[in-house]
Amino acid sequence: MRIWHLFNALALANLVLMFTADDTTSRVLHAVGTVAFAVTAIATRPPRP
Repeated sequence: MRIWHLFNALALANLVLMFTADDTTSRVLHAVGTVAFAVTAIATRPPRP
């Protein structure tokens, strides 16, 4: 498993948590985490041949 797969999984987990959060603050924090993990996944993805 490559590291960018892990970041993609964490972004998806944060996305699910964002939709199931109880209050607005939690939703915003999970949204920020989703964006951060998505950007990190894009940055760590190996170049395509």
